[in-house]
Amino acid sequence: MFACNYNNVIIRTILIKLYTMKTKVLEKEKAIRLRKMGNSYKDILSQIFVSKSTISSWLKDLPITLEEKKLLKERTDSNISRGRIKSATALRRNRLNREKKLFIQAKSEFEIFKNDRMFFVGVGLYWAEGSKRSSTFHFMNSDPEMIVFMILWCGKFLSNEVNNISLRLYTHRLFVSDNLEEYWSKTTGIPLSKFKNTVYKPSGLGYKKRPMYKGCMRIEISKGIHLLRKMQFWQQLLVGEFRKNNVL
Repeated sequence: MFACNYNNVIIRTILIKLYTMKTKVLEKEKAIRLRKMGNSYKDILSQIFVSKSTISSWLKDLPITLEEKKLLKERTDSNISRGRIKSATALRRNRLNREKKLFIQAKSEFEIFKNDRMFFVGVGLYWAEGSKRSSTFHFMNSDPEMIVFMILWCGKFLSNEVNNISLRLYTHRLFVSDNLEEYWSKTTGIPLSKFKNTVYKPSGLGYKKRPMYKGCMRIEISKGIHLLRKMQFWQQLLVGEFRKNNVL
């Protein structure tokens, strides 16, 4: 009885091994067939449940014709293209979701601020003099009072961004010894430590030094595209408000 059971175990073990070997042979044949059809290792592994090292050992010495190489390249290029399209679509969807949230926030703030005349003046000034194509908030003018106004405006309506504010002076090289940075620091109340490197413009031969000229000052807030898009939304909402009241 014992010998009979022992023999059955041996037979069952042999049958399992034979089945496993047959399965491996079939899987290898399928892997080779898929490879010749232009499938990548990743594609093959999605259909045959073995390790990548096993696939590599099966296919490393596989001879591939020029036609099969061409097919493999076309399939690989196609997979890359699909991957890029998928990635670009995801990025666009994420950007639209971010802008939707930002617009909702901007509209909510607009409703709070719209009865304040100072708010409308600042939005209008930025519309006229602010950057439109950069990736951050830039406002530049040579009028000291306008620059002071916009700094105060930022402090009131962009209070969360004030810590990121900095100034940059643009002037002609003729004024390099006039210490204009000190003038603008006293005028705006912004310490010199918040000033970025001054940009000196070349002066032509016919250019004369003007005693009252203090250069152009640019307000910069390093918040990326976030603030620029918010300003654009506020401008759109401002136009909508005027149209609603038959001003435009």
